[in-house]
Amino acid sequence: MIKGKRMERRLRRRRVILRLFLFILILFSSYLFIFQTHFFNIVDIEVIGVDRIEPEQIIEASPYSVGINIFKIDKGLWEEALNAIPYIRNSRVSRSLPDRIIIEVEERTEVAVIPHIGALVHIDEEGYILSIEQENEGIDLPRIVGLELKGPEVRDNVFELLEISDMTEFILLGQKSGLFSMMKHIDCSDMNNIIIGLKNGIKVAFGPLHNVKYKYSFLHHILEDIEKEDRDVRRILFNKGGNPVVITGSQQGELYEEDE
Repeated sequence: MIKGKRMERRLRRRRVILRLFLFILILFSSYLFIFQTHFFNIVDIEVIGVDRIEPEQIIEASPYSVGINIFKIDKGLWEEALNAIPYIRNSRVSRSLPDRIIIEVEERTEVAVIPHIGALVHIDEEGYILSIEQENEGIDLPRIVGLELKGPEVRDNVFELLEISDMTEFILLGQKSGLFSMMKHIDCSDMNNIIIGLKNGIKVAFGPLHNVKYKYSFLHHILEDIEKEDRDVRRILFNKGGNPVVITGSQQGELYEEDE
């Protein structure tokens, strides 16, 4: 009986050892298959969501390339490298087994330019500098003038540096209302009275960046009426009290009140 128990223990130990050996063997074989064969080597990198940036530019900026093992990449490091590109707001790298990488990109878009010493500083709606290029009259973007930039560099945030973060709301609400694309220039020399020059020649004394949504709504209504009635309006003043004042070609100011 005692010999039987000893034999049973030996068999049990052998089974445990055998199972451990098989586990290690499987683990080692899996390691060799995953990391030492070409089956999981990257053969294709697909870039999704780009419009302005060429996919090749993103691939060239990547810390990894075709041929590397897909499990050896650091996705966080890859995304960090891509997010350093000025025109990229956010990126996401994912594996598509066995051998493809998919890069999803959210781009930043140029919405305005700031003239600066013979050059144009291109910014997005948050005020990030995307590029600094030579002056070009053919660029059809609103020009923000009256801002004093000191040594601007790509990726700087102009609105934060100049402490005018309200400009982001001004731009976003302007885009939503469709009015921002109608602007030729925005004069910020006096932040208490922003002067907007529209492409149709009308100048708008917008006042400070307060009640922006309300002002845009009023301005949209006024411009619709001007177009319907074919009026010769030169200026629209939001800095003369509660309701805007419309200045016509005869230079007579009139109080504009929204219809009930």
